[in-house]
Amino acid sequence: MYSEAQRRAHIFDLQTFLRRIQLDQAHVHPLVPDGIFGPETAAAVRDFQRRNGLLVTGTAGYETWTAIYQAYLLLLLGDTLPAAVSFSPAGSDGQLAAGDKGPSVLVLQLLLSSAVPHFSSVTPVPLTGEYDRATADAVRLAQGVFLLPQNGVTDRATWEALALFHNSFFGRTPLPWLLAEL
Repeated sequence: MYSEAQRRAHIFDLQTFLRRIQLDQAHVHPLVPDGIFGPETAAAVRDFQRRNGLLVTGTAGYETWTAIYQAYLLLLLGDTLPAAVSFSPAGSDGQLAAGDKGPSVLVLQLLLSSAVPHFSSVTPVPLTGEYDRATADAVRLAQGVFLLPQNGVTDRATWEALALFHNSFFGRTPLPWLLAEL
């Protein structure tokens, strides 16, 4: 069941994405994320739809949400410096999957945990060093956030996405739009 708290968290995420896009366009009054889909959010969605050749409805259906998120990810990647966290587990393929254990899994769990406060769909994972069901589920959710195949296996693309995300929020990447006064 889709709770009111989940709805507000998704709206907050949408508003955060739109704010970053607006700041890139030097918008005079960028959207302030508050988790409420009010007139300002609808206007920001309409503006994005108009600028991107989408049907202008003021609602964030699948096509609009996906386009907004992709635009946001491109801007986020443009904001990043080379990754400060550069980690790939030992092994021939550099992958981690269900059943793996050890320090590499613990690093993965730490990276996943660092994403929890920033995305409502990523859930906390216990720091056990074991690639259990909770870890695989969290990897799947993170892969969905990063628009990667959601297979629960931590491959090179998943490692790189988690490292870039971690670095962008923990001091290695200048993200002035995050620091801009609300």
